[in-house]
Amino acid sequence: MQATNGTPPDATRFFYHLRLLVSLIVIVLAQGFITLIIGGGTSFMLLFSSHYFWGDLAHVYPPDKLLWIGVNFLMAGGAFALSWIGVWWMLYGLSEDGRIRWFPLHLLFAYLTFVILFLQINPVYNPDAMIPASAGQSTFLVCMGMSVVVLFPFYSIGVYSFVLKPAARPGKRYRFLLLCLLFAAAGLALLPFLWHLAPSLYPGLLSFPE
Repeated sequence: MQATNGTPPDATRFFYHLRLLVSLIVIVLAQGFITLIIGGGTSFMLLFSSHYFWGDLAHVYPPDKLLWIGVNFLMAGGAFALSWIGVWWMLYGLSEDGRIRWFPLHLLFAYLTFVILFLQINPVYNPDAMIPASAGQSTFLVCMGMSVVVLFPFYSIGVYSFVLKPAARPGKRYRFLLLCLLFAAAGLALLPFLWHLAPSLYPGLLSFPE
């Protein structure tokens, strides 16, 4: 079979675009799976630690509760970060020239997938639930999603540009540790701001009991 100009179609170009399409689909599915697993696991965990979240807003929580909330915030964020360095490392390892082709496009598809999932959140108090959630629990979950919306693109760019691509010292594991420490500090610094911003973006949080 020949193209209209008399030259055979470029099979290499076709398979290149096919691989790109498959990798974008994998990115979307990976984001959906990671988000649902980590989000569901965190929600399940909070059911058994609800007493930490009863009280007023974060600035009046006692230090022991603030410490516990911060630790769980970092644990959930760490699970998300480890999952995504695995995804980017896989794509990097499959590349033939030491770079992820169309990385900005892959990042865009992953980011938009998360944003679409995050926009489905609509916290509404349900007093008839088997274990009713408090304002703190619901705000915590919303803040986790908001922090990913803010930090995920920068984290992914950091993983690709600072951890995966450079071959110079320090080694990749040390670069990844430094990156994780940086984003852990950024996430903790962002959490109080997001905590106070969440009720204005999600008025349904105001209906939850303290």
